[in-house]
Amino acid sequence: MIITRKNLIFGALIMVVLLSIFLTPKLYTSVQRKLYGVKKGVSLEDEPMQGLLRDELYDVISDLATNYNVEAQNAKCNWNTGDIEVEVIGQVIDVEETIELLINAEAGSSLKPILVPVLPSITSAHFQPFYRGPTSEPKVALMINVDWGNEFIPQMLEVLKQYNASVTWFPTGRWAGLFPDLVKEIDVAGHELGNHGGWHGMPSKMSRSEVTRLIVEGENLILEACGQKPQIFAPPAGDFNKQTVLVAAELGYKTVLWTIDTVDWQKPAPTVIIDRVIGKINNGALVLMHPTKPTLEALPVILEHLQNLGFICVTVSELLSD
Repeated sequence: MIITRKNLIFGALIMVVLLSIFLTPKLYTSVQRKLYGVKKGVSLEDEPMQGLLRDELYDVISDLATNYNVEAQNAKCNWNTGDIEVEVIGQVIDVEETIELLINAEAGSSLKPILVPVLPSITSAHFQPFYRGPTSEPKVALMINVDWGNEFIPQMLEVLKQYNASVTWFPTGRWAGLFPDLVKEIDVAGHELGNHGGWHGMPSKMSRSEVTRLIVEGENLILEACGQKPQIFAPPAGDFNKQTVLVAAELGYKTVLWTIDTVDWQKPAPTVIIDRVIGKINNGALVLMHPTKPTLEALPVILEHLQNLGFICVTVSELLSD
């Protein structure tokens, strides 16, 4: 007689049925623990786990979680002293992975629960302006501020697609409200949307509540246009002070300036824009641009040069996360 896999499975099922019929509940549970429970002598933080089944482990580990779980806390500013209270990284027990660890542990193992860090959304890094990203890798970020120039954006998107380049666009809320379809087009193309303020005001001349309104209004109008919540704030005209950065940070934003300014809003010849970028480009550079005709003409040449030099264009958030 040929024993097949099907026969073995069928035989095992019959055995389980027979055991459930003829064994007493207590003996049946004992067999279950032997076959499927945690092996002999296994402990978790010196607590014996031997023989426990999956559903029992879930309850035990969930109870243990209260001793290990730490709530993440955001960094924040003490406005009375100006000091920054640093963030607290939280942690939780990974219940499912800890159960798998116990079930598969060798007899006599002494184990610790598997912990997963919980990162706060606002760190002390948010409370400083960024003029560049990390320089360890050949990555750069193009930043395109938008409060006008919408007629050049569709063609710029095509160029970026051709070179597989991801960039960060910083529309004002005012502009996003006027041209929501273009905001959606930028979003659908896979680019990041930053916040350039609700309008083109001067943050350093504003009160704390006015800076809050400037940022929140920009955020709301961008969210309304495409559903993407900005995480990066580029102050209008690059105008800011310490208060600007602190308010932005507490709203969950990193404030970014630039490493290289193309000054393309003055509409110089495309070759001037190209030279300003390629002549100063280096790892971690933040390159400021605007949607102008000479920028559009310079863009493919810049992207071609960046590729040839080994640079990768990424979003500002990606660059700053390294």
